Amino acid sequence: MLKEKVYYCNKPGSVLKRQISFTMRLLFAIFTFFSAGEVFSQPGISSPYSSFGVGSLAKINNVRTMSMGGNTIGVRNRSTIDISNAASYSAFDSTSFLFEAGIVGLFVNYQTEKGTDEMVTGNISHILMGFPVNKWWRASLALLPYSSVGYDVSSYNYSVDAGNIKYQYFGSGGFNRFNIGSSFQPLSYLSIGFNASYLWGKLNKSQTISFPDSVNLAGTLIDNSIVSGDVVFDFGVQYYTKLKNNLDLVVGATFTPKTALASEAHYIAMSYAGETHGIYNFKDTIAYIPLVMGQVEMPMEFGLGFSFEKSDHWMFGVEYKWANWSEFRKFGQLDSLQNSSTYSAGGEYIQNINSTYSYWQTVRIRFGGHFTQSYLKLRGEQLKEFGITFGFGFPLKSSRLRGNESMINIGFDIGTRGTEYKNLVKENYVNVHFSVSIQERWFVKRRYK
Repeated sequence: MLKEKVYYCNKPGSVLKRQISFTMRLLFAIFTFFSAGEVFSQPGISSPYSSFGVGSLAKINNVRTMSMGGNTIGVRNRSTIDISNAASYSAFDSTSFLFEAGIVGLFVNYQTEKGTDEMVTGNISHILMGFPVNKWWRASLALLPYSSVGYDVSSYNYSVDAGNIKYQYFGSGGFNRFNIGSSFQPLSYLSIGFNASYLWGKLNKSQTISFPDSVNLAGTLIDNSIVSGDVVFDFGVQYYTKLKNNLDLVVGATFTPKTALASEAHYIAMSYAGETHGIYNFKDTIAYIPLVMGQVEMPMEFGLGFSFEKSDHWMFGVEYKWANWSEFRKFGQLDSLQNSSTYSAGGEYIQNINSTYSYWQTVRIRFGGHFTQSYLKLRGEQLKEFGITFGFGFPLKSSRLRGNESMINIGFDIGTRGTEYKNLVKENYVNVHFSVSIQERWFVKRRYK
C-alpha cells in the first residue's frame, strides 16, 4: 500500500507543477480579464461631493474587514489579505497561496430640502493576492480603486436681459491603485511592512452655461482634466503577544508620508450654438491650454489600532485613522478641504471552527461600525458619515477537507453621509459586497512509499 508523506517547504521553486498549473492558469485568466479595462473605478458613483479633492475615497480593502467596520490596522489573520497594514502579511501561512476577488452593489437614496432621488449600480471592487517568498518574507499584490468622481448637477439663475441661465456641472473618472507589498519579522513578536503603490487615473470636470430662453445667445462649455500617475509608499508595524486565557493581543500602526503625484492638466473653453442628446454644435474656441505639467499633493496619513482574539473563536478590535487633507493641493491650489478622522470597531465570531457535525457552526459572523469626519466642509458644516456593518464567511466544504480556509464572503455596509440642510445633500446608502477568497497549499512536496 502506498503511504503519502507530506513535506512542507518555504521555497516556491519546489512546488510540484501538477499541483498548481490549473490554478495558476485560472487565476491568471481572472486577473487579466479584470485588469484589461477601466473596471476598477468605484461603481458608477453619482455624488456631488465627489467634485472635491480626488473624489469619493474607496473604503473596500477586503470583505472580511469591511464587514467588521473597516477595522484593519490591528488585525492579523493567516487567510486574509489586508493591504491597510502591510505588517499583517507576515501572518500568511508559509505553505499557502491566497487570492480574493470581489464585487460590490451600491444603492443610494439622495435627500435634499426639495426632494429625493435614488441610484442603483455595481462593479468589480478588488483583486488581492498573497504568498510567501521565503521563511521570513511575505508579499502581496493588489488591484483596486482609490477614488472616484461622478456627478451631474444643475442650477439656474435669472437675468432680466437673458432670462433663465442654466449652469450644469459634470464630473467623471477617479484614481486606481496597483499595490506591491512586503512584510518581514525581525523579532518573533514584531512585524514590519511596506506597500509600494502606483496611483494613476484621470479627473474630468466640465461646466456648461446655457440660455434656455434665448436662441440668439451662445452657450459655453469649459472642460478641465487632470491626468496623474506616480508611486506612493506606506508603512506599517504590528506587535503581537499572548495573554492569559489563550487570548492574543495585536497592536498596529500605519504611516503614509505626504506624496506629490506627477500630473498634467488640460483646459479648453468653447462656445456652442446648441446641444442635442449631449452632442454640441460648437462655434468657436475661447481658450485652449493643451498641457500644463504640475503635481497633485496627496496628504500625510497615520493610523492606530488594536485587537483581542481567542484564536479560531472570536476577535474584536478598534482603530483610529487621521489624514492631513488640509494640505491637499492640485497644481499649487488649495481645495478648501479639512483634516479627516475615522473611528471604527468590529469583530468576528465562530462557534466551532472544527465542527464536523454542523456546517453552520463553522460560519464566520462579522459585525462592526464606523464614524468619519470627512475632508469636506461646506457652508460651515464638516460632513460626517456613519455606518453599521455586518457579514458572513461561508467556508467551502471541499477546501475544509484539505485543511484550507477558502470561503465565500458577503458583507453589508449601511450608512448615511452629509445633511439635507443648508441646501446640501444627505446620502443614505446600502453597499452589498461579495467575494471569493481562496487559500491553497501550494508550497508542499508529497512523497509516496
